[in-house]
Amino acid sequence: MSNFQVFFTQPAVVHLGWILLHFLWQGTLVAVLFAVVRGLTSRWMTAHARYVLACFSLAVMAFVPILTYGLLASDSWRSGAQIAPIPPSRMDWSGSVAPAGGLDNLQRALPWLELVWFTGVVVLLIRLVRGTLFAEHLRTNGVCAAPDSLNEAFHRIAQQMGVGRRVRLMISSIVEVPVVIGWFRPLVLMPVAALTGLAPQQIEALLAHELAHILRHDYLVNVLQGVVEAVLFYHPAVWWMSNQLRKERELCCDDLAVAASGDALGYAHALADLESSRPAHAHTAIAANGGSLLSRIRRLAERQPVSHTALGTLAAFSVTLIVLAVVGGVVVKGAQRSSASVGVVQRSEIWVDTVKRGDLTVEVRGLGTLTTNTTAELKIPMAVMKEVQVGQPASIQFADRKDVVSGKVTTISAGVTDGTRSVAVAMSGALPAGVQQGAAVDGIIEIGRLKNVIIVGRPVEGQANSSGTLFKLAPNGEEAVRVKVEFGRPSVNTIQIRSGLEPGDKVILSDMSPFKAYDRVMLK
Repeated sequence: MSNFQVFFTQPAVVHLGWILLHFLWQGTLVAVLFAVVRGLTSRWMTAHARYVLACFSLAVMAFVPILTYGLLASDSWRSGAQIAPIPPSRMDWSGSVAPAGGLDNLQRALPWLELVWFTGVVVLLIRLVRGTLFAEHLRTNGVCAAPDSLNEAFHRIAQQMGVGRRVRLMISSIVEVPVVIGWFRPLVLMPVAALTGLAPQQIEALLAHELAHILRHDYLVNVLQGVVEAVLFYHPAVWWMSNQLRKERELCCDDLAVAASGDALGYAHALADLESSRPAHAHTAIAANGGSLLSRIRRLAERQPVSHTALGTLAAFSVTLIVLAVVGGVVVKGAQRSSASVGVVQRSEIWVDTVKRGDLTVEVRGLGTLTTNTTAELKIPMAVMKEVQVGQPASIQFADRKDVVSGKVTTISAGVTDGTRSVAVAMSGALPAGVQQGAAVDGIIEIGRLKNVIIVGRPVEGQANSSGTLFKLAPNGEEAVRVKVEFGRPSVNTIQIRSGLEPGDKVILSDMSPFKAYDRVMLK
């Protein structure tokens, strides 16, 4: 198997493929809920409240795959059941698991889908980095200092708007519209055309718009948006949601710019003159980007008073939280259903027994020592001690020997030591040659007998008079399905089955706790 195939057989990579598929419906659900909430609250919700709602919704889109991955992988990682690669016998050439059922073709296609996804992510991240580097290139190329009068107006507006960070203003011969470059060291670039084509009041309004981006940390948010778009690029809802966020961002900055300048129509004229064409190369990196210019101008020209009350914002947050709770619940249920899929078990690491009908000799076991040539003392755990009585038959076996000597219980001590009670057994047979007083013994006491019951070898997790689950082998012997079982009375190596299994069923008795996340396992 090639390194390519080995990589795509890793359980974490297989999980990733299913997470990408799950996001198709999850991302659609988030987008639909956003559209419904926005539509129901559009009459009173401000641009800022809609922007917050869009940010939350896009953040949910980014978080949902992480949550789903964690839910799918957490149980297997804790138990270590999926650390080893999935065996190649259940895979096609690409290394994908071949599950039973109709998902075969989809599962085989997962490696190709993941490869396409990974390629798209790399391409878009490179594009994002190139856009950011080009934006940084604009800092030092084709720039000159702004006139003193413009600088004074710029800092006056920044102080008026409450921008506490140090921001520089430069004139650029490359950019065609005002842009903000950088988040840690923000720089506003004003195109040369703005100095001659606009009135001072219009220039100040445009500067207020760019300062609003800085005040709101929009450059950083836009870069994070680009990362989300790159990782989840294959879902149209992500691009639609991101576009909604950019539109609302521009409207928020328009509102702040109008509040600072006090002249909505003058600001609208400035937009019409300078922002009718935006440079394509700056779309990825700059923060002041997005939204329909015509709709923004119309909104400013037909401007209606908007309420920025805390009640409206609080209501928007409340609705958003309700939406997120609903989405989270649906995602958890969907991911949990996916997690109980198929595990892979090595036949050499399990033991299997066949369910039978017959008599069950109920026995308890204890270890001890040979006290005399005719008696042995056994330590019986308190959990099974209540049914041990004087006179019950017993058998004693000696370490490293096959000889078994029969006997009877003669004495039961009253004291309890380390969770056990001492039981004396008088032996009726002769000791094997070479066995001396003080030798270690293994004793079994017969405490009863059940007639004509369903029995099976005692599984690792089988407890007396309790309910549990066992993996029952399918007739083809290639897989096992988890079934609910009611256990009855136990014996040393056998336990009664009250319901859930029938004579002839084959079940796995070994420890299957590493596969607790699965309802079905394949046998390799």
